[in-house]
Amino acid sequence: MMQPWHAVGTPLTRWLGRLRRTLGEPIELSAQRYGFLPARFHHRGTLHRIARIERIWEERGRGTQADRRYFAVSCADARRCTLVQELHAGTWHIVS
Repeated sequence: MMQPWHAVGTPLTRWLGRLRRTLGEPIELSAQRYGFLPARFHHRGTLHRIARIERIWEERGRGTQADRRYFAVSCADARRCTLVQELHAGTWHIVS
């Protein structure tokens, strides 16, 4: 059975959901190297230490989207993920 359109959410909540999916979950960056490279971050109550930054790239924002810097990292606990920095807002997110 299909749900009526109002049960799915307003356009704003759908847009916010898409934004969260593209940015990933917010994280707290607890340490940086050289003032801009991530060194440690908290995710879901766990502290992760970055052992190696494998790749860095930037994407210019399009339309209302802000410029972003991406860091593909390997953590000391063998976790591999991509961190995203919103350059204008200064917020950090984890993608995978």
